[in-house]
Amino acid sequence: MIRLFLLSFFVPIIILLAGVTASGQDVYINGVVRDHGGATLPGAAASLEGTGENATADREGRFRIQTKSADSYKITIQHIGFKKLTRTISGKEISENELVFVLAEQQTQLSEVQITGRTETNQARLQPIKAEVINTKAVQEQPSTLVELMNRSAGIRIRQTGGLGSNAGLMMNGFQDRAIKNFKDGIPMDYLGAGYNISLVPVNMLDRVEVYKGVLPASLGADALGGAVNMVTKKSLYRYAETSYEAASFNTHRASLNALYTDSTRHFFIGGDAFLNRSDNNYKVYVIVTDQETAARTPATVRLFHNKFANYYAEAYGGVTNLKWVDELRAGVTWFHINRQNQYGATMSQPFGASLSTQYSVIPTLRYRKKFGKLSVDQFLTTSNIHTTQVDTARGTYDWYGNFIPSPSRVGETSVRGTLSEIKFSYFTSRTNLAYRLNQNHLAELNVVSTNMGRTGRDPLGLILPETGRDILTLPAKYYKIVAAAGIQSTFLNEKLTNNLIAKFFHYHTSTINVDIYGTALGEHRYTSENSFGIAEALKFALTPNTFFRVSAEAATRLPEQDEMFGDGNFHRSNFLLKPEKSTNVNLGFRTERRNAYSLEVNAFYRVTRDLILKMPIDFLFTQNQNVESVKGLGFETDLNISLTRWLRANGNFTYQDFRIFDTGNRLKENARLRNTPYFFANLGLNSTLDRIGGQGKLHLYYFFSFVREYYLDYVPKSLEPDGFLGLWGKAKFDAPNIIPNQALHSAGFTYNPAGERFSIGFQAKNFLNARVYDNFRIQNAGRSLHFKVNYTLK
Repeated sequence: MIRLFLLSFFVPIIILLAGVTASGQDVYINGVVRDHGGATLPGAAASLEGTGENATADREGRFRIQTKSADSYKITIQHIGFKKLTRTISGKEISENELVFVLAEQQTQLSEVQITGRTETNQARLQPIKAEVINTKAVQEQPSTLVELMNRSAGIRIRQTGGLGSNAGLMMNGFQDRAIKNFKDGIPMDYLGAGYNISLVPVNMLDRVEVYKGVLPASLGADALGGAVNMVTKKSLYRYAETSYEAASFNTHRASLNALYTDSTRHFFIGGDAFLNRSDNNYKVYVIVTDQETAARTPATVRLFHNKFANYYAEAYGGVTNLKWVDELRAGVTWFHINRQNQYGATMSQPFGASLSTQYSVIPTLRYRKKFGKLSVDQFLTTSNIHTTQVDTARGTYDWYGNFIPSPSRVGETSVRGTLSEIKFSYFTSRTNLAYRLNQNHLAELNVVSTNMGRTGRDPLGLILPETGRDILTLPAKYYKIVAAAGIQSTFLNEKLTNNLIAKFFHYHTSTINVDIYGTALGEHRYTSENSFGIAEALKFALTPNTFFRVSAEAATRLPEQDEMFGDGNFHRSNFLLKPEKSTNVNLGFRTERRNAYSLEVNAFYRVTRDLILKMPIDFLFTQNQNVESVKGLGFETDLNISLTRWLRANGNFTYQDFRIFDTGNRLKENARLRNTPYFFANLGLNSTLDRIGGQGKLHLYYFFSFVREYYLDYVPKSLEPDGFLGLWGKAKFDAPNIIPNQALHSAGFTYNPAGERFSIGFQAKNFLNARVYDNFRIQNAGRSLHFKVNYTLK
């Protein structure tokens, strides 16, 4: 494994180095522009005094100026919201390193104005490919989760199966779960298991979150249908330490720590990130209780009693930067551990009181980045073993009041036979990205991601082969996938017109023992393999620098993921009969903004999908991914941000999507809405900042409202839907148990900085009207909760 690891890392780099040639007698000045926090500044203007030669920094903040050889050069760097920098450099400096230019912020500008500059966050919003950018730096002092921040964005819903630590699935523009890929700094996150995801990562750990809708950039290059979430971690040129701590209702505690040390030459760095999440999750829920003697079923409000969750995560990293042979070489090691009590399964039909599950891993990573003239190389490698266990040996069942009912005929409570499973998922992931600047107007890119995964394990109480009696988990299951994307981004008409053309190749093969939907081993070894191709086009036309149209279209393929085929070793069943889903997608959007006044964005989308992979409950206990043969629909979303006064800002958005199944051959199901999928949701927010509170203090007040229209757990004949316009009002014509009702949530809070930005105190009351909150599969989430948070930064 180590040999494979090293070969996969060095071979691509050796090949690339062999193809790099000297650039003759030409002299090039290569530089990168950053702010004092280490963030790059795309769009910065660089000019060489006395020559008339200039360049504009690209999306990575880098620029290149070609000029005649001289002993010294005077370069001027400018960017909106920052002080102009003029610097004299020698010819020797040019030949040795990429130059780093750090701009100081204009002290006369307010922080709100600085955010609207062409930072990486704003630059991502302006790409031809539609991206919803969540600026976590602006809200990191609030006791808000990443799930809540994303749910406030147009077109996005994060659905959880319970409280802190429960499974979280992303739904966006009609697609959901694994059709939307998750990335950390551009790398697919499968290798991190459940230890690092959108429901657990504190907002303090991130610089921003990029949510791509529809077409993906070639640099991500995954087999996604509905888009992707890229969590971008904090980057800095300087030494700093930052910590946060949050205490909340239900004995909830969340903490984070980030630290970085860089030497004075900025050639060496070492750092670490860590966080923990723990909660009793003992909130009240409304359930149906079955009397053990009479079997009578009555509604009751009870408190969850076996729902604790704890997650620990730590990452240490170090490396070198800005050397002749490397821009950045970073090595890291990640450790995480999860402990989970299981209160219920796929639905809240039956409680558990003793079932436990764990997951842990130690994961090394290596990343190399270097720019060779016009060619940029980015190589990432990781290998990991993720261990999961599940214990179910209660020999009886529990009721919703926590009473244990012995049953000698049972071995476990979640199933009659019980479980003592130990499963190891092994991963080897390689991601290679090459970008070549053909000229100022054309950038070519190639991205290749390969994943080799295996599963082995044991369960003395689990499923066995019918002929030999062998534990099926002892038989290895294998999964291999490779996704390649090649694209070219071009600009025309003085950068008014931008075009992205991307082609993709997909391949996967897998082998394992087949199991039916009831978990019975069928005893047959199943092999699956498939190749597929895709193509995507994204176009943006700018009417003005702040007003533009964009349109994108793609024919895409999404391969089944290993956990969808193999299960998760817990309450998610395997399905080795899954077929890849294929979709044709079209997106059309318009955006306009006026600095410090307003921004408006409107988007429409259309999808036709075959063999859509959908997670659904197969009984009260287990879920499974299954194919839905034909789904089509369209949607519309709009997002408005406006400054009402100098100190008060408002934002609002809504999303309507109408996705239905067709060609079903079933009169009752034909043209029914896609099950378990919200079709209308909206958000409203108010934010106010007051300066000079208590001397040098700053007070930030905020309020958020969220609404989700009722939707349906299963397929419902169209004739039984509400009669109101687009189904937005009125009542459905059938009984309530299949309805996930209307939900309206109100939250409010404040943050206070007593003196400067280093220390802050935050408070938030979530769902302060204590509305009943239902989520994925009609599982109830927490009601009212109070949250207190402190942050401290040392620079």
